[in-house]
Amino acid sequence: MSPTPLRKNVFLYKKYRDNIIIFLIALFASNTAIGQEMINFKAFGYTPKTIPDSIYHQLKREVDIDKRLDLIYNIGITHAHAGTSDSIVFYAKRMDSVMSHTKQKLSNYNLHQIKAKRLQGDGMYMNGLYENALKAYIEGISIVKNPLKHPEVEWLKIGLGKVYIQKKNYKKAKELFHECLKSAESEIIAQANYCLGVLNFRQNNITTAAVFLDKALAHSGKSLKLILKVELYKGFIAWEEENNDEAFDIFESIMERSLEHDHYDIYTEAVLSFGRIYIQLERYDDAEMILTIAYTNAIQWNRLELQRRVINGLRRVYSVKGDYKNAYNLMTQYLGISNMILKEQNNIVVKDLEYKYQTLQKEKEIFELKEIQLVKQAEINREKTIRQAFLYGFLILLIPILALLYVYYQKLQTQNQLNINQKELNNRKIVSLLNEQELKLARTSLDAQQEERTRIAQELHDSIGGNLAGIKLRMSNKGRLNEEEQGIILQVDETYKLVRSISHDLTPSKFHKNAFTTLIREYVESIKQIVDFSINFLTHPEEKIDNLSETIKVQIYQIIQELFTNTIKHANAKNIDLHLTIYEKTFQLLFEDDGKGFNVAQIQDGIGLSNMRNRAAQLKGELVIDSAISRGTVFTIEIPLEEDL
Repeated sequence: MSPTPLRKNVFLYKKYRDNIIIFLIALFASNTAIGQEMINFKAFGYTPKTIPDSIYHQLKREVDIDKRLDLIYNIGITHAHAGTSDSIVFYAKRMDSVMSHTKQKLSNYNLHQIKAKRLQGDGMYMNGLYENALKAYIEGISIVKNPLKHPEVEWLKIGLGKVYIQKKNYKKAKELFHECLKSAESEIIAQANYCLGVLNFRQNNITTAAVFLDKALAHSGKSLKLILKVELYKGFIAWEEENNDEAFDIFESIMERSLEHDHYDIYTEAVLSFGRIYIQLERYDDAEMILTIAYTNAIQWNRLELQRRVINGLRRVYSVKGDYKNAYNLMTQYLGISNMILKEQNNIVVKDLEYKYQTLQKEKEIFELKEIQLVKQAEINREKTIRQAFLYGFLILLIPILALLYVYYQKLQTQNQLNINQKELNNRKIVSLLNEQELKLARTSLDAQQEERTRIAQELHDSIGGNLAGIKLRMSNKGRLNEEEQGIILQVDETYKLVRSISHDLTPSKFHKNAFTTLIREYVESIKQIVDFSINFLTHPEEKIDNLSETIKVQIYQIIQELFTNTIKHANAKNIDLHLTIYEKTFQLLFEDDGKGFNVAQIQDGIGLSNMRNRAAQLKGELVIDSAISRGTVFTIEIPLEEDL
């Protein structure tokens, strides 16, 4: 079986990835003009060196385990400041490896564990693996049983709050940041204010966001990276308020200072901001160059989420410029990276950890109650001691009997569980067979309905319509007609027109009279009249799409109607992209929204999804769904075309 276009392009991307990087390094010192000034953009064909060799030599010579772990942690934090996520995760694993072999020799094992979880969470967060980051942060917080404040735990709470922002759980994020505002550490307070500024910016509370960002600057001290991050969002605010020159100056300043002090992740974010601005200004060539540089850096540092964001921007640029071949290839890379991110997540474990974290938050209250209970417990223990003396003799006799009963009970439980599992398996098979049969019946019913409608239309038009036309002709040829006969001819003529109208309604005549892309464009415009979100509809090549067979047009039109209906009812989206493309004898439909998304593994096909899969299958095509909670949804349908159009 030959690979699908999706698998083929992902394979080619992986195969030639190094060549792409080498080519892009040729842009090492690219520049573009803003007004009368030139701004330099830098692509890295290597991972920038941020750690002096002397630190590595010191680590190699260090024999004290606690000091060795502190050195590893400091190297990881330095990589976190530079934004090299893979190195952060590497040194987190290295801390775990050292601790697993030397636990008994450590004077503060829990503290080192917390630090390792912080590094792991920061690295996963930078790579867009938010579920794994959430897991690491919660595991770190759970290590500390004492309810007193702990600076390293507060850093974990900052990280956890940032994950909740990405998951759009703003309520939980806000609670964590306000807890951190009570910290004794000025740096923690600055980070909490910055995160509250980001949170309010995401919710379009621009004025409140600016207030928190100013507070973050006031507490930032000498933390240049935090200052640069705050200024980055001040640039976003300036752009939102249409202070374009101010925004450009801010982003350019951030790029210069972040390169000077090795903050490469901030540098790439500033470059990406320029790319977004150029797209809005419709300067697509400049946007393409800048986003390509950002993509080079994202690939070099293996920042999956950053790659995904840049690819999406490039895909939009190529679509607007009419370069549908590159847009198609980038779309397959986008789906591939999305799948890579999804495979790294572990939702079930994270949910258990979230519950555990919420439980730990209540331990402070429990801790205070325990002091009161200790006094009462001492009195109860004295009474128990007296009673236990009488009970021990009796229990010695009961233990062998209870042991036998327990073994027998366990055997019954095991057998019962086996019976339940077998019953569930049988029920699943029955449901699966019923669903399969229901789909076959629905497909057969749809085909039969369409065939019967066509047959009735032909009979009405050819037989009854022909007979009525003949009657009218014969009566008209009789010569002079009286008033009654003329009335009959009029009735026959009206009946003939009615029969023709009914026969045309039974067949999809609109696909004969109008171009297919025009029909869809009119349908999209009708949707825009009833909703308040943006719809972007692109086709290429339009002539070939208009020449598709009637069977494909009818099925695709009905699938598009179903996609819009589901999105309007369930997605809570603000933007929709609909692309129709024919490339190398393959028709592709791409439907993307930025709504709330869903877990593909847990969703069950309803009637709408079943109908879409069924219609795609009738055309020998395949429906692929890419979605995750708070990350929108992408529907892709690929249909092979047997003939050249």
